[in-house]
Amino acid sequence: MTPEEFNGLMEENSDSKFHDFTVRILNTPLDVIGVRIPVLRSVAKSIIKEDWDEFLAQPTMSYEHCLVKALVLATAKMDGEERLERTKTFIPEIRDWSVCDTFCGAWKQKGIEDALWDYCVSLLGTGEEFPMRVGAVMMMDKFIDDGHIDRMLELLTAERASTGYYWDMGCAWALSFCYIRYPDKTEEELFSGRLTPEILRMTVYKIRDSFRVPDERKKALKERYQVFRASTA
Repeated sequence: MTPEEFNGLMEENSDSKFHDFTVRILNTPLDVIGVRIPVLRSVAKSIIKEDWDEFLAQPTMSYEHCLVKALVLATAKMDGEERLERTKTFIPEIRDWSVCDTFCGAWKQKGIEDALWDYCVSLLGTGEEFPMRVGAVMMMDKFIDDGHIDRMLELLTAERASTGYYWDMGCAWALSFCYIRYPDKTEEELFSGRLTPEILRMTVYKIRDSFRVPDERKKALKERYQVFRASTA
């Protein structure tokens, strides 16, 4: 699909109200056309059946173009090593939470779990907002299991300065999912004193907002958080 064909397809499927909504919630530096995600997923599936390699080589023209590129890269038929190497090149193009989270959720990792884990660890050490968010969200999607949880909690709760709101929220989101699967272990790390107050606040909020956490645990967590916050004020 050529850039002209892609842009024409986007314009045909654009929605002015959805454009305004997307601009309001996304905070992306890219142009927004206003095309809904199901349409973009359908376009990505069509491109995968064609010359997807040529499509990925195109300069990014819009938020929608970036998201479709992310879906193609995450799901096109290629071996794991190639997907990971292409991902390393693509990471600088991820500049909003929607592309980040969609990409991580769709990413096919079969056969290279160890290499992907190591790459996620390296992303958390970049000191850059969106690469770090990719690392946290990819870990959340792929590695909340017995073999990774201890190291994952150690990395996510490591003492570090905030690199921006979207890192903070991505880290909190990942920690809330760790809590759902490993509540006791995660709770101890949450109150280790290493997290920034903002990430801790966000994490507790997301845990208490989850339908997968029992009410009694939510209540106990809220009480512990209030005591902890008072003791560190």
